[in-house]
Amino acid sequence: MIKPICPHLHPPSPHLCRNAAFEGLFEGGQTPKPLKTGTTIAGVVFKDGVVLGADTRATSSEVVADKMCAKIHYISPNIYCCGAGTAADTEKTTDLLSSNLTVFSLNSGRNPRVVMAVNILQDMLYR
Repeated sequence: MIKPICPHLHPPSPHLCRNAAFEGLFEGGQTPKPLKTGTTIAGVVFKDGVVLGADTRATSSEVVADKMCAKIHYISPNIYCCGAGTAADTEKTTDLLSSNLTVFSLNSGRNPRVVMAVNILQDMLYR
């Protein structure tokens, strides 16, 4: 017979049990505070597609250098890329990738596959 993960909860919940165990590590002490570290990027997959979201701030140390920095980059009609880090590098890399895939689409008459974008990106970044 399989024992419940958290027998004192009815019904047993692995998530609540994990949280209770985590909080138990800090008994008598301070729990860690949330730390804002930079870019926020999120993606949600659903039946008919994907939704991407990102913040728009670009920082330089503690200073907000650009309040409207694009972090979701167009690659091709069926491929987008989310970038975090050095904004200029991300912009240039995605522009080069997009132009390579546009040439492919014009020559072949079809949309590029994601694996093609990944292979081109690997070649660009690991020369």
